[in-house]
Amino acid sequence: MTAQAPAPADAALLDLLSGLEAVGYDFVSPTPATHRLVARRRRASEADVLRDILGWGRAFDPETAPAWLLDALTEADAVREDADGLRARLRVSRLDGRLHLHSASGADEQAVFLGPDSYRYVRFLRQALSGRAWRKALEIGVGAGAGALAIAALDPEAAVVATDINPHALRLCRLNARHAGLPIDLRRGGFPAQGAWDLIAANPPYMAGRSGRLYRDGGDHYGAEVALEWAADALSRLAPGGRLLLYTGAPIVAGQDLVRSALITLARQRGARMIYEEIDPDVFGASLAGPSYSEVERIAAVGAVVTV
Repeated sequence: MTAQAPAPADAALLDLLSGLEAVGYDFVSPTPATHRLVARRRRASEADVLRDILGWGRAFDPETAPAWLLDALTEADAVREDADGLRARLRVSRLDGRLHLHSASGADEQAVFLGPDSYRYVRFLRQALSGRAWRKALEIGVGAGAGALAIAALDPEAAVVATDINPHALRLCRLNARHAGLPIDLRRGGFPAQGAWDLIAANPPYMAGRSGRLYRDGGDHYGAEVALEWAADALSRLAPGGRLLLYTGAPIVAGQDLVRSALITLARQRGARMIYEEIDPDVFGASLAGPSYSEVERIAAVGAVVTV
C-alpha cells in the first residue's frame, strides 16, 4: 500500500530536514539556561546561519536566511515576527546521528522538549539494550522521538509503539521518524488498553509541582509521582521476561534516593529484578531554590532496568 502523502506543512518540514542533512547540519541542544545565555549574544549571521536560526533560535532578517530555508519555514507556518526580526518556531538538533525537530521554546504547555536529558536517556537505552532482543517495544511519553527512534534503530525488525498525550509531540515525532526512515506506530494517550510487551521504555517528566507544561511536571513526591505511577503500570503490562527501562530524576532527601527506595519495594511486590544506576549525580540544581524542593539535597538522573 502506498504511503499517504504528507500535508503541505509537514512536507515542508520534511524538505527542511532533507536540506539540513544535505549540508551536514549539526547542533547539540544544551540546557535551557545555557541556551538562553548563548542565544542572547548576537543575532543570526551568515557565517553560521543555519545553526543560528534552527539551533540557537536567534532572530534573523529575511535576507540573511537561505531562500530554501525561509520558504520551508513559511510553508510550515514555523516562523514568526517579533521586535528583533524573524524567529523560527521550531529548532533542530542532532541526537544519536539523527536530526530531530523540537520546540523552539519550552514555555508552552505543549512544548516538545529536547535537551541534555534526551542525550543521557538515549545513551542509557543503548547500553541497556546492547546484545538484547525483543519483539514488541512500547515507549510512553515519546516527545520528539529520541527514545523510540533509538529503539527502532537498534532492531528495525521489532515492532515499536510510542504514545504521548501531546498531539504536537506526536506530529514532530512522526516527521522525525519519517525522515529517519524508521517505522514507529504512534498513538495518542498513555498505556494502550491491551497488549503484553517485551520492552517498555520511558523518560517521564520529573520536576516537582504543576507548571502546566506537559513535558516537565512530575507531580508530587518532589516530582517523582509520575515516574513511579508509570513504573507500576508498566510492570503490570510486561510479558514474562520483559523489561522496563526507566530514565528519570530522583530527589535525594537526607541522603536517601526516594525513587530507588520506591522502585525496590515495587520490584519486590512484583517478584521482579532491578538494576539501578545513578547516571548523573546533580541535574537541574537551580530548581532546588524553589519551595517544592526545600528538603531536597540534589536531583540525580537515574536509570532503572526492571525485569519481570
